[in-house]
Amino acid sequence: MSETQGGTDTLAGAQTDTPVAARGAAEILAEIKKLVDPQLERRLDALHPTMRGISRYHFGWQDAAGTPDPAGAGGKALRPALAVLGARAVGAEGDEPAVLDAACTVELIHNFSLLHDDIMDGDRTRRHRPTAWTVYGVDQTLLAGCALQTLAFQVLTERSPHAIASLGASVQWLIAGQSEDLDLAGNDAATVDQCLEMEAGKTASLLSLSASLGAQAYGAASGQVQLLAEYGHHLGMAFQLVDDLLGIWGETGTTGKPVAADLYARKRSAPVVAALSAGSAASARLRAVLASEGDLSDADLVLAADLVEQAGGRSWTQDRADLHTREALARLDRLAPHPRALADLAEVTRFLLSRTW
Repeated sequence: MSETQGGTDTLAGAQTDTPVAARGAAEILAEIKKLVDPQLERRLDALHPTMRGISRYHFGWQDAAGTPDPAGAGGKALRPALAVLGARAVGAEGDEPAVLDAACTVELIHNFSLLHDDIMDGDRTRRHRPTAWTVYGVDQTLLAGCALQTLAFQVLTERSPHAIASLGASVQWLIAGQSEDLDLAGNDAATVDQCLEMEAGKTASLLSLSASLGAQAYGAASGQVQLLAEYGHHLGMAFQLVDDLLGIWGETGTTGKPVAADLYARKRSAPVVAALSAGSAASARLRAVLASEGDLSDADLVLAADLVEQAGGRSWTQDRADLHTREALARLDRLAPHPRALADLAEVTRFLLSRTW
């Protein structure tokens, strides 16, 4: 079963009504990655050698010894793809220099946040490789993250200084969300509203920026930019809620993390907070399991996952993800982009939200 079954049905309908031949997400993402990656590599060349080496390793372009590593070729570049597709939705060809700069900008910000997030969470692997901080040390990796953040502002300033305020506001929102995530860890009093506000900052802020920054750099009308920003916000919320579901019930092959990793870390993700807030007997038992001393055993994790489901946390999160999926697609309908751009955006949306366990 897809964790966004209702949203997936909506997406399928959106694509069926589009009178153009559909392209798969893999084809769309690969095409845009070929446009953006050379620009990113060129930008990284301007960094200090140590920062450049750490960044190239983190992006998957080289191994720890500095040798090119074709097998480690990074992620799918979803955020740059949204920047390019958003620009195409308002009439850009998609390979204009300003649009590619915007795509590079959001990918640099995303990877700045990943470098720091891995350190804060103590994660030792990413994309099936050792995380940068485990290879180069915490201090140098922190600096590499800062270098990528600064480079993002430099890149955008060159051709789109009018978009700098949007970038700055989104980065501040992202940082606030990450801070709130740290504050909520292990907080028995965390509310659903606090959790959603945290996820809006930690995840949705950058997807909102990604979807709209290419169009803004291209010079789109403010109303079009706003609709794309709203689409990205709702997409980001749905994406994070799906990720929360995967963090409990996802398989390692899908998530790259151990089964029930979020429960093992006692993370206050949306399903957990919704379950704890339900006030049921299952809520009370779940609170006791998560408050127990020492590491949670495999049996504890199975019990905790069952209790989250019994208390309604799984269904609540599913319903909320479906709601945000519908809201995201409604913005695309109002934007009324070119049919090809609509088909591509709908397909990438489906890809992001239809991961299964």
